[in-house]
Amino acid sequence: MSVNLNSLDKDQLPYPSGQPIKTIKNMATNQYLSVISQPIDEETYAIRANDHCLYVYDNNDYTLKPCALTEDFVHPQYFQAKKIINDVAEARILGKKGITKSVPTPYTVFQHKATQQCLTYDTEGLYAAKCDPDNIYQKWAVSPDETLCLH
Repeated sequence: MSVNLNSLDKDQLPYPSGQPIKTIKNMATNQYLSVISQPIDEETYAIRANDHCLYVYDNNDYTLKPCALTEDFVHPQYFQAKKIINDVAEARILGKKGITKSVPTPYTVFQHKATQQCLTYDTEGLYAAKCDPDNIYQKWAVSPDETLCLH
């Protein structure tokens, strides 16, 4: 499946069934970022910004450093793509309890493998924060197509 990112008529990019994700789009800010699939499994990605990758070490301890290809299961740059297709998946993955703000599904979250924080892009920039099903800045549309747009 091929999608021209410059001619999207919808707010949502298609989920690349059977293909690696190459581009993500924040559903709140419409910011595009590149991701790099990692060799350990089909859901693991490094988040790329300005020719570097986001490394997360602990709460509020994150930085951009050169990207690395490694087969370590837990690495500071590894995020796991998790598709949220409905309220049940949202509850299971993000710990949704009770009624939350209405957020359209499907969407994808990128959860850091070590800290379990979610990739966030808002007015503060790109970082990882506690996963929150009400936080629109943690919701991403994904595409199998590559874009040259960098943060």
